[in-house]
Amino acid sequence: MRKFDQSREIALFIDKLRSYRNISQEDFLFDIISMRQYRRYMNGDSTLSYLILDKLAKRLGFNAEFVIMELETEKVKQTQAVNDLYNAVISNNSDKSNDLFMSIDERHLISDNDLLLFKHSKNMFDYFTKINSEFVTINKTKKLVDLDNLLKKRALTTSELLILISFFHFDTFKDIHVIAEKLASYIDNNVTVVSGHNIRVLVLVLKELARYFSITENYEKMLYYSNEGIKYSMAMRSFYLLDTLYYFAAAASHELNHIEKRNEYLFKCISLLSMEDNQNKIAKYKDLFKERFDIDIRDLTSKHHK
Repeated sequence: MRKFDQSREIALFIDKLRSYRNISQEDFLFDIISMRQYRRYMNGDSTLSYLILDKLAKRLGFNAEFVIMELETEKVKQTQAVNDLYNAVISNNSDKSNDLFMSIDERHLISDNDLLLFKHSKNMFDYFTKINSEFVTINKTKKLVDLDNLLKKRALTTSELLILISFFHFDTFKDIHVIAEKLASYIDNNVTVVSGHNIRVLVLVLKELARYFSITENYEKMLYYSNEGIKYSMAMRSFYLLDTLYYFAAAASHELNHIEKRNEYLFKCISLLSMEDNQNKIAKYKDLFKERFDIDIRDLTSKHHK
């Protein structure tokens, strides 16, 4: 069982420094500790004493205090890199994904949370690039997080939450209603998510819930979660997924025959895109407006300016 200290994190970081200094493990450990004991440190099965850390650090040309201070900086860098990788994979940016896979060494990831998200990103990349089928990806994802036990937890990490969200990508996953209930519990504060930076994650959860309830044709809940996402984004002064949330709110209002509210949401959606000057998205939504609502963007904007 892993001990609750920084021994494993320090051991992983110092092994990365060893690799960068181009020193073999045998030379690095000679006359300090055995390879077996070193692996116990790296697996978190044994506590690394300051005396041993100091000897290992000095063999690299550093002191122990430097290693300890740089560890936190390294953890922040790794988390950012893994988050960038996940976002690249989910947005189907294969070139950026490949570059990040090449730059991130899985063996040296310090945080269990980062390692979990890295493995999940690899699973999803293999799915999006058709290396693995949906059936294989579902089973690998369930195994990665031990899904049955995960759904019983009252506290989740950000990585676990993102993995739960990924099940919405799978048309053949039969228990998506269970995932939706878990995510709804998170929104209702019945589930704690351990993260210092979960603003985007919350908005993503709200968006996925709105999309789920559109599929199940529960338009009241679709509108509710869309509006919750809009309110939260506005309060946090964030535009992340705001255009999608406006569109979902418009679609739900349309199905509920709230035509004036629908047009209001559509106008806010196109106004946001115009402010961002995102011509690609404007063109996409222009087609969506016409196909879904038989509305021309120019007519919509001209009516609001009158």
